[in-house]
Amino acid sequence: MTQTRTRTSTTVRLAPPPPALMRMVNPLVRRVLTDPRLGPRIALKALLEFTGRRSGRTLRVPVCLHTINGIPTVFTERPWRFNFTDPAPVTVTQQGRVRHGRAVLLQTTPLQVGTALRAALDNGASPFELGLKVSGAQEPTIADLSTIERSMIRIDFDDEA
Repeated sequence: MTQTRTRTSTTVRLAPPPPALMRMVNPLVRRVLTDPRLGPRIALKALLEFTGRRSGRTLRVPVCLHTINGIPTVFTERPWRFNFTDPAPVTVTQQGRVRHGRAVLLQTTPLQVGTALRAALDNGASPFELGLKVSGAQEPTIADLSTIERSMIRIDFDDEA
């Protein structure tokens, strides 16, 4: 008798926090990330500061900053990402350190996004930190993660050679 293996399906979907909740929570998160006593204790969260391409206003957006293959990367589906269609100056505050650089919205394929999301998970990020909901008994594969419509923003810091 042959034994057949069945894979329990794993489903992955986008599950970012609701915008209304973020409008309430983000002012507190901004203060915590820039506080000299508390900011250094928070590893993955960072504060991006940049100028809106149409409004000209300074925007301060809390994000999770992931290192993917040695490259600081932000995953998002939010509209502010279009400020980086062309490389734009950015200031990043993370763990009490303020760094300047340029950010650019990457043109990626679903496979590239899935591979980067898998790398972030392998580096210790939780699905929640990636704005994902994962159900099923297995870890999501690159193929599973390739179904997620996320954009990637690369940050090149001025103080890196």
